Amino acid sequence: MKKYISCVLLTAMLVMTSACTATDTSQDTDSDISISRLQETMLEADTTLPEMTLISSEDEKAELNFTSLADVSYDIIDAYFYAYASEGTAEEIAVIRLKDKNDASSLMDALHEHIDRRKGTFQEYDPEQVNMTEQAVVTRHGNYIALIICSKNGMVQKAFQSCFE
Repeated sequence: MKKYISCVLLTAMLVMTSACTATDTSQDTDSDISISRLQETMLEADTTLPEMTLISSEDEKAELNFTSLADVSYDIIDAYFYAYASEGTAEEIAVIRLKDKNDASSLMDALHEHIDRRKGTFQEYDPEQVNMTEQAVVTRHGNYIALIICSKNGMVQKAFQSCFE
């Protein structure tokens, strides 16, 4: 009987240990998701997007360009892409990978401020675009933060989440 109980306890301990290991591994693989894969997947999710201008952390002026998206220290950014409507409509899709996921709250706040500024601009210059900015989504997965402003933001958000599955 003691051997049976020992085997059951050992099995339970191994299952619990492997579950913890699997969780840690999945967190590590999240940081390996490429920004270009996220960009491609998310932009393809909404086929109604207009022509988009793309900037990213790969660009020569990446730090300067990032200031048009969020007012945070660029030192916390590991990589990003930012796509916005070339014709000046409200559509924007961005993903920022942080060096430390503990900075997520301040970046998400900065993105909400960005949305408020865009909404204010559209209220004055193009009121038809205001509704899209009001439906904006800021979401997070680990150290990845996404900003989604488009007519099919639910589909784009689902595409973002699917990259981590």
